[in-house]
Amino acid sequence: MKAIWTALLLTTVPIAPAAAQTAPATAEQLVDIENIRTLLYSYGRLLDDRRLAEYAQLFARQGEWVGGFGAYKTPAAIQAAMEKAFASFPSDPKSRNYHVITNPMIEVAGDRATAWSRWTFYLPGPDNKPSIMVAGRYEDELIREDGRWKFLKRVVVSDIPYMDPRETPAKAPR
Repeated sequence: MKAIWTALLLTTVPIAPAAAQTAPATAEQLVDIENIRTLLYSYGRLLDDRRLAEYAQLFARQGEWVGGFGAYKTPAAIQAAMEKAFASFPSDPKSRNYHVITNPMIEVAGDRATAWSRWTFYLPGPDNKPSIMVAGRYEDELIREDGRWKFLKRVVVSDIPYMDPRETPAKAPR
């Protein structure tokens, strides 16, 4: 029985990459990582609340957003693109949608960083229960600009294709 538990543990516990095992993070890097994690989560919160002017300020002056509906550079262009994209998704309790952001992996090198995370976008389905509309990952380049971490480039990759649960009710397999 002990051998089974050991084998199970070895196959389910992630092993840190070699680089992560060689040098522990400094206190400053840990603070930077936490600030970047807050940036990643703020992205979803501000977008879901349709606070698009604040959302656009998460991007550096030359920040770029690249995703399924185009590529946009500068906070003003990114804000305009999001206003257009979310025009059909009003932020009210009856048609509320939201992002769930998970599994952030962040590496800091001075005033630059990279991050990778997963995202899932939910909408209310026909029964008003949360339904996944699309899911994927973010691949980020970050920069410290004016003392704050910002997106220099955010690439949004959809791994699970778009499906609007408001239009096509999901049928459970039997």
